[in-house]
Amino acid sequence: MKVNCEVAFSNIQKQQIIDKYGLDGGRTQKVIDSAFMGYLDTYIPADSFQMINNMYSSTKVGSGEVNINVPYVHYQNEGEKYIDPKYKIGAFHDPISGRYWSRPGIKKVPSGKKLNYHGGANRGDHFVERMIADHFKDILNAGQKEIDK
Repeated sequence: MKVNCEVAFSNIQKQQIIDKYGLDGGRTQKVIDSAFMGYLDTYIPADSFQMINNMYSSTKVGSGEVNINVPYVHYQNEGEKYIDPKYKIGAFHDPISGRYWSRPGIKKVPSGKKLNYHGGANRGDHFVERMIADHFKDILNAGQKEIDK
């Protein structure tokens, strides 16, 4: 999942701003990325914390991109249970091993049923959009504090 925010500047102005304020891998971008991830951490569904752990392990702080590379992130973000079109279940389960799986090569379809989330009041669907709505100014302020140093 990627979220891109861009502001229109001329190429010369843009590069001067990037260089002067430590964006594009610099100190300010690292602060912005860290603040973004810190706030997002409390909004991502706590599905055994795999998505959260993956975000921290697969994101290069300072890149301007936050990555969550798990196969089911789309489903969790949409907040709707996706099911096997033939068997009408979300996953098969082996009670002995505790393992869940889906049929290989079968594309799941939306069921119309909402997912239930656990682990905190903020955790749920459309987590990036909701976090940005709640903390955009906080993230900008963190970047501004770094610029002001």
